[in-house]
Amino acid sequence: MKTENKTSPDIITDKQGGHSKDEPAKSGVAAGLRLQTILAPVDFSACSEHALDHAMAFATRFQAQVILLHVIESVVYPENYLNLPTVQDGVQASLAEAARARLDDQAKRLADSGIQVKTMTRLGRPFAEIADAARECAADLIILGTHGYTGLKHVLLGSTAERVVRHAPCPVLTVRAREHES
Repeated sequence: MKTENKTSPDIITDKQGGHSKDEPAKSGVAAGLRLQTILAPVDFSACSEHALDHAMAFATRFQAQVILLHVIESVVYPENYLNLPTVQDGVQASLAEAARARLDDQAKRLADSGIQVKTMTRLGRPFAEIADAARECAADLIILGTHGYTGLKHVLLGSTAERVVRHAPCPVLTVRAREHES
């Protein structure tokens, strides 16, 4: 198992250039920006982990709480259309249990860093559930990863991040997957 040495991303708070990353901005957009609740949807991918690093940096900087959200997509089998009994509920319950365990691990990592954290699991279409959760918890910012697919992959797979941006009730920060480390 390979271990990476992760560092938190820097947050630049003032385009004027007069402040270090550790010194609060006195002017500019960030001076009036108040983040209390950050929604961080996670799918447990490397890209999602990278976005979570950004959420941790923002939470630390603004002393905001982070709500970790994992959405389990509905499992639909062809026999569901005939109203025949299926194992759908059991599969979804197993997925939810596994997701909660992984969310708890991530929540511990944030809590150990001094960040107030809550976890949520939801069932449904990810973009809709993320937007609904942001409304319900009055999120000030959503930070999520994007795989950065283009061309045919984007057309075939779609973009959850793109749909979240269109439907979210608050600003959304999308974080691309790392392409190359220099």
